[in-house]
Amino acid sequence: MVNTDELPGAAEFVRELARNGTLKYHMSTGSQARRRWLRAGACEIVWPLVYARVTKRFEHSRGHFLCATAFHRLEPECLDRFHDDVEAVLDHLFANAGIPIQNLEGWLVMCLQRATVDGHRRRRSERGAAQRPRLTTWIRRALGDDPWLLELSVAILDWVGVESTAGSYVWPLTVWAQRRAVRLGDHRPDEAAVAADVETVLTAMRRKPAWYDRNIERPLGRKQAPVWKEWPAPDGTAADPEPLILVGVDEVNDMLMTELAAAALDTVRSRVRGGEPADRVVPEVIETVFGSPSATHGLDRLPGTRTDGLERAAELVRDPARRKRIVHAVLVLLREEAAR
Repeated sequence: MVNTDELPGAAEFVRELARNGTLKYHMSTGSQARRRWLRAGACEIVWPLVYARVTKRFEHSRGHFLCATAFHRLEPECLDRFHDDVEAVLDHLFANAGIPIQNLEGWLVMCLQRATVDGHRRRRSERGAAQRPRLTTWIRRALGDDPWLLELSVAILDWVGVESTAGSYVWPLTVWAQRRAVRLGDHRPDEAAVAADVETVLTAMRRKPAWYDRNIERPLGRKQAPVWKEWPAPDGTAADPEPLILVGVDEVNDMLMTELAAAALDTVRSRVRGGEPADRVVPEVIETVFGSPSATHGLDRLPGTRTDGLERAAELVRDPARRKRIVHAVLVLLREEAAR
């Protein structure tokens, strides 16, 4: 990212061009130096919004509470993800700023989710992974429409397209084992069992070698191998450092659910204000936010640590009767807010 401290006045000039509806024109026709100057000025406006509205919520959901306290405390991997989101919002701004924008910050806030999601999908595409992991009919048939194996298939397709790694393993077996235990009602997570399930899914996918190479092997091969550093143990042997646990598991899970609920309500309110019918928006948002945990959910937790909050929410959402009650409660809340 460009050092905006060296460019006084750039941010205000970007606001002026946005108000005039000429920001896109100046960005596309200016010299390379001019474009860099404009992008640096826009970055000065964009990055605080991205950190406050996107990064902090995401870091809270991952249990990275120190990263969520200040921008300069972001860990290297989190900082890279933050930079990616800022670049995605900047690209969205310069591609769509051909109309007058009187309140640039307000306009950007409304676009943050769409821009960062589009950026995430674009990066997945650049890695060779599917932008939106979906199951094909032949995979469903090969797996016998088994609900858990189908869920695992989507998780595999999602996992190969993200930058996160699973330490010295190819797949995040610990997290998936915990998800399997919740899904199937087992008493204890079993990594061996989920490893066997992964191989079952991959065997089904290998029935079409060209598809498998394009959607699994190629994006998986682009993951960066993690570097392991030896830490000396008291007896002189090498050992991993003991993590400092600042917050209990239950508090982490409660905070995650609170953050997701707030994000869901913000999205519902925004779309309803935009004219979309509430009775259609609410079920769609609830399904998107709580219906299925992401591929990286729980990867920052220690092995054996419970991450069942979101899995339990997904289970509730999958139950038609309970989902109906949840949707009804949200609709009542929206009506009460509108009546105030």
